[in-house]
Amino acid sequence: MRINEVLIKPVVTEKAMDLYNREGKYTFEVDLWASKKDVKKAMKEVFDVEIEDVKIIVLPGKKRRVTKTSLFTTTQMKKKAIFKLKKGKLDIYQG
Repeated sequence: MRINEVLIKPVVTEKAMDLYNREGKYTFEVDLWASKKDVKKAMKEVFDVEIEDVKIIVLPGKKRRVTKTSLFTTTQMKKKAIFKLKKGKLDIYQG
C-alpha cells in the first residue's frame, strides 16, 4: 500500500477534539486495508513524528432508507486510527 493512500483525512468532531484536549491523542480516517504498521509508517513519512501508540477502530456501515417503501441501502464502512505521539505536536487542529 502506498503512503499517500493510507491517511485519508483528520477527524474533526467534538469527541475527537475532546480526546485531543484531554489526552493529546489524534484521530485520522484511514484506508480500510491499512494496518497499524502502515499508519505508523505513513505518519512518520508525512509528518516526521514518532508514534507511541496506535488504536484502530472499524465502523460498520449504517442502514439508510432510500424510499418511503421498505427499500434500504447501507453506507460505506470506515476505519479510524487514534494515536498518541511520543513528543511534539501536529498543527492539524489549530486554526
